[in-house]
Parts: sequence; C-alpha cells; structure tokens
Amino acid sequence: MQKIAIIGATGMIGSRVLMELIERSYVITAISRHPFELPGSPQIIACDGDVMNEKVVSGHVLALENDVLISAISPDPDDLESFLTATENLIKIAEKSAVKKLITVGGAGSLLLPDGRKLMEREDFPEAVKPISEIHERALEIYKNLQGKKFNWINISPAEIIEPDEKRGNYRFGTEEKLLLDNEGKSYITAEDFASAVVDLISDETIENQRVTVAY
Repeated sequence: MQKIAIIGATGMIGSRVLMELIERSYVITAISRHPFELPGSPQIIACDGDVMNEKVVSGHVLALENDVLISAISPDPDDLESFLTATENLIKIAEKSAVKKLITVGGAGSLLLPDGRKLMEREDFPEAVKPISEIHERALEIYKNLQGKKFNWINISPAEIIEPDEKRGNYRFGTEEKLLLDNEGKSYITAEDFASAVVDLISDETIENQRVTVAY
C-alpha cells in the first residue's frame, strides 16, 4: 500500500481528503501546524510542521517514505504572496523527499468560460475573490514552468461552486483548462466528491504534469 503525505489536512477540503484516504486504507503522514486537531486513526502519523519551513516538512515526508505528497493549503487573504513561497517550498519538498507525485489543490478563477474569458473576468465574479484567484493562477504558472523534475505534478481545480454536501459518487475530470458546466450551465461539485477526485489521482497514470478540474 502506498504511503501518502498530506499538508493542510484540517481545512474544508483537506479534512475530507484525509477522510477519503482513511476510507481507502492508505498509510498517511498528516502534517499540520496543529497536529492535535487531526482525527485519531491508526492509519495517521501526525506530524507538527508548516509548509513555510520546508526543511522540517521534507524531513517528515522523507523519513516516513511517502510515495505521494498532497497539498490542500489555501492562500492567506492577509498575505497572498506567501502562497507563492509555499508553492516553491512544496516543489523543494517533493524533490528532497523523492515522492513520485505532487498533487496540489488550485483555484477555479482562471478556468476558461465558453466565450474564452477567464471565470474571474466574468462581470458577476466576486471582487473579493479575484486576488485569491490571481495568486492561484500565478502559483499554477510556477508548476507549468517546471522542467526536468523526477516527480509528476498535478494541480486540481474545483468547479466554480464547491461546498460541503453529500457524496454523489460521481464526477467528471476536465483537462483542457475549461470550466466544466452541466446541462443547466452550472459548475458545481461537493467537497466530498472533490476529495474523492483528489485521491483518485494517486493511482491515475494518465494525467501527468498538468492542471485538471473537477465538476459534475
């Protein structure tokens, strides 16, 4: 069984990814600034760590021989630029710990609408969310510019709307950087099914070094 490391396992998305990993019987290294907030499980090795201190996190991921590193961290609205530092650190951690795959949670704002505009360029897109969408896009560019790395990176963006709800057990992957819309023109995914998609990427060998998105 593969060993999986996850950073950001106590947030809205990360906590659900963690539960999905537990349900599928993975051995998990959960790295958090607040490890005592992590659920108790014999499958979880809780480690105290912050992505801003990449040496400590690299040590945890390497020492526990993890095959895949998942990051569910999100930008700090009060310090957006730090997300780019975190992105660079995730790359260093993936390199130093020799993981085979780095899966990171991205944003939906830069996905393309049918008319070619970015979602965040649509007139009714919330102004308060634009800076977060923009920093996610800049982080994505860092991944896209990677060359010669031994690990496979995947950045996974949610639908326009993602919220906690019941798991439906189905979803669609999109690989063309376009916002996925249903028959009614809506872009939606529950956090539970998004978490399933994230964990499905662990064993998916068809997606390499690219951004994907998920919706119903």
